[in-house]
Amino acid sequence: MTRSTRVRTVHVGDTKVLTTRHPHGRLSDPYHMVLTLSWPLFFTGLVLVFVLVNLLFGLAYWSLPGSIANAREGHFSDYFFFSVETLATVGYGSMSPASLMGHTVASIEILLGMVGVAITTGLVFVRFSKPTARILFSDRAIIRELDDARFLMLRMANERYNRIVEATATLSFIRLEVNAQGESFVRIHDLQLVRQRTPVFALTWTLMHKIDDGSPLFGLDRAQLMAAQCRILVSVTGHDETVAAAVYADKSYGAQEVVFDRRFADILELDAAGDRTVDMTRFHELEDMVFAAQVVRP
Repeated sequence: MTRSTRVRTVHVGDTKVLTTRHPHGRLSDPYHMVLTLSWPLFFTGLVLVFVLVNLLFGLAYWSLPGSIANAREGHFSDYFFFSVETLATVGYGSMSPASLMGHTVASIEILLGMVGVAITTGLVFVRFSKPTARILFSDRAIIRELDDARFLMLRMANERYNRIVEATATLSFIRLEVNAQGESFVRIHDLQLVRQRTPVFALTWTLMHKIDDGSPLFGLDRAQLMAAQCRILVSVTGHDETVAAAVYADKSYGAQEVVFDRRFADILELDAAGDRTVDMTRFHELEDMVFAAQVVRP
């Protein structure tokens, strides 16, 4: 690896991929970088930038003797905290610029402070206003017999208990394949769903793909899934009526997360009053089937 490249981690769904890229690749798009930082990293970076800027301006004032009135000579803390007051346009009044150079540096810092406040406000607003979906996916995908056919199934739930209208789901099967020339490559197959769209996604939704002779899963057992490094990727998009914006969520299942011949535990029940209840405490639970075949076939 040369000095001009660097290894970075990219997450594709739940899959972690290491990539080599130029070191300036992420820094060349600082706006996107800031928006994708976690909240702890974002505020940590904000504090570090704030301290660094005030250290630099404090050093500038300190290097200009007599530039700040009432600042104690040799006490860098006075110049640092004067910079803090100037950058925030607070100005408590005990210290003030006392020379032309002092006024010049203070003017530059005030302009930088106003621009910085505007940029920070915009970034915080964008991060808070960015619409997100809180969709819970089952820990495992299952392959089971149902109505004399074989199905791949996984379960989802809307954790916010509001309505996502016109929700659409897609299911993809990713595996490593070898062509006639002996070249290995990753191929993505679309899996046809029994129901790909629902007008209202409010509680739970079970996605089902029928495994027939046209399905890329046909005839595969657990060992073959593992050997081909298979993954199942599910993505959901829809319109959240609360925030009036499109939302998106996804999850991927590795071959080790695909369970054969088990079923999801029932979570929809009727109480004594005849009302339907959903027991989310059993959302991830699986139950045994009567039989245990291990091959994906109709």
